[in-house]
Amino acid sequence: MITASREGILQLIIDLVKIPGITRTPEEAKMGLAILEKLKSIPWVKDHPKSIIDLKLPDDPWERRLVGCLLRAEPPKAETIILTGHYDVVGVDDFGPLRHLAFSPMEYTRAITGTNLEEEVLRDLASGEYLFGRGIMDMKAGLAVEMALLAEASANPLNLGANILFLAVPDEEDSSEGMRAAARFLGELREKEGLEYRGAILTEPSSAGTSGAEKEAIFTGTMGKLMPFFYCLGSGSHVGQYYQGLNATLLASCVNNLMEGSARFVESAGRDKTPPPACLSLRDIRKCYSVTLPDRAVAFYNLMTLRRAPAEIMKDLKDLAEQAFRNALKQVERSAGEWLAGKRPEFEPRVMSFEDFLSELDGTVGDVKSLVRRKAAELEKGLDDRDKSLALLGELCDLRPSSEPLIIVGFLPPWYPHRANTGESPSDRP
Repeated sequence: MITASREGILQLIIDLVKIPGITRTPEEAKMGLAILEKLKSIPWVKDHPKSIIDLKLPDDPWERRLVGCLLRAEPPKAETIILTGHYDVVGVDDFGPLRHLAFSPMEYTRAITGTNLEEEVLRDLASGEYLFGRGIMDMKAGLAVEMALLAEASANPLNLGANILFLAVPDEEDSSEGMRAAARFLGELREKEGLEYRGAILTEPSSAGTSGAEKEAIFTGTMGKLMPFFYCLGSGSHVGQYYQGLNATLLASCVNNLMEGSARFVESAGRDKTPPPACLSLRDIRKCYSVTLPDRAVAFYNLMTLRRAPAEIMKDLKDLAEQAFRNALKQVERSAGEWLAGKRPEFEPRVMSFEDFLSELDGTVGDVKSLVRRKAAELEKGLDDRDKSLALLGELCDLRPSSEPLIIVGFLPPWYPHRANTGESPSDRP
């Protein structure tokens, strides 16, 4: 049974943490089922079993699910507050030799006491007010608080000014499949049940925005996130004939020199400012060792937004890619001038968006949309969305009518739009 006391919430946190729930593992599915069982122990839920939400993600190999409960106010009303969060966690390799205690917070907290830790962490340990372990703050403590609030509110629905919809989702740490499925579900539920969503509370941990801040902070919006990629197609040649080709990793490196940490993509809104873009992956693309110059490489980035839309950002990304291409050619030219006598291929900078690349391909292969769907269906099962997208792009590049070097610029999934409650629209409530 769930209770809203300090001791009850602490025990619920410990119970949730001890189920690993690492993303994209069978344990993640067990975490969802465990939350369901906890919800079903609430007396009001026992009397209203149809209030339970248990929805499997479609075609999910791990059988993960959205889990939750819709607590109806009495008398019935449309206004609804959403309490939400994710129940998956990242792995525990960073726990080192104590990884076996990562999901046992009481034991882990005792084990790290007295070890060589930062002064602030040692103060927290000494206070006795902190508990350490994988998933406590991100974000099973938040889920425990929401579940306790739900249990407390269900004791007297007559006191509620709105319905309470609790919804816990999987897969926040990887591809946000849970959140994306939840968005569709919430829209369908609103129409089916005649609900009016008046607000959503996410108990995800975050910085209060000031170093050393300890007081509670409420954030009324969120930054957006894009994942731009630069797929670089060079020209292969044997390393002994270096200047007869163009190394795709050189193109990608020149992109990274301009993109990594670039203030050009930092955005501001009021007192908030996004961090600069950061490279999440930079690698060549080939299946085996070879002494030829890599003819394909890719770099993709984390890019946060506060104001700009993807179409506007795409223009800057293409401009950057063209400058990177020119920088790569200049580097090769300088090197060749010092070493090479004789002719070599002359390459021209060429950059296009993924959308334009598909349009160009459409003129070669016919119905490119049908081709993309067919190729996507043939991809290896279990690939994450980034690898799947890049593998599909690789298949499409095999069909190019030209072998000239090229940088294709696009966005990998998922995309998170920025949102802020500014009070400028009727649905915004400051």
